[in-house]
Amino acid sequence: MKLRAGGIEINHELSGEGTCLALIHGFTDNLGMWYNQLPVFSEQLRVLTCDVRGHGETQTPESDFSMELFAADLHALLGALGIERTCLLGYSMGGRIALQFALEHPEMTAGLVFANSGVMGSDAQPTQEEMAEMAERREQMLELFETGDIEAIADAMTERSVSPGFREKHPAAFQKYKDVKLQNDPGHYLAIMRAMVQAAADPPDLRQLECPVLIIAGERDGFMSVDVARSMERAIGNVTVTMLPTGHAAAIEAPEAFNRAVLDFAGRL
Repeated sequence: MKLRAGGIEINHELSGEGTCLALIHGFTDNLGMWYNQLPVFSEQLRVLTCDVRGHGETQTPESDFSMELFAADLHALLGALGIERTCLLGYSMGGRIALQFALEHPEMTAGLVFANSGVMGSDAQPTQEEMAEMAERREQMLELFETGDIEAIADAMTERSVSPGFREKHPAAFQKYKDVKLQNDPGHYLAIMRAMVQAAADPPDLRQLECPVLIIAGERDGFMSVDVARSMERAIGNVTVTMLPTGHAAAIEAPEAFNRAVLDFAGRL
């Protein structure tokens, strides 16, 4: 369903009763990615999902993208829905959006889940080799997005989000996640990726977080290393870390363990 908030029509879904949990999807995804979580979470919580600007069916006028803009969209949506306080769960890019929101609106943030979402702590810096690998991966992705070929983009981004061999072992699960990505228009991907690169170059101070935090990390995550998760753990005061034997998309690869970690965390808030 769509609701006008913050000057745009935001596509969202709201289900369940109780404490609010807002799920924020990652780059090249949309609210449809939570098919393993929504039926489970909504049995205990009031669950909000939405399409981030530039994804799914949310209205996306031409503008400069930023984490601040995405967080402002979420704030406007919560206000329009009359939700005064929520736990945030952000996957990948969604975690960076959730962090921005939590820092700007601590009074509205009951808790924060970083799901395979990396923000380097102040005590850790990538090596020259890691920086070179990230630069190479970024250039490959930019070249792919420039083609505008949604089939190729969805296939490549799904492949990079799961563990090596997952596609061959679980073809139906791989295709189901890819089908979510196929629903998007990739026209804004280049601009969004540039906003992500800019945000990564100037990360906020994790020590400023006031709410309890859960970090879910994948042991085979090609986008976020275990070292990043550990640096985040050292920087945040009230934090729990859950390691799963997955790639980047832990919510897709290990939904039962992922869901259990989130519900346990939400139950303690």
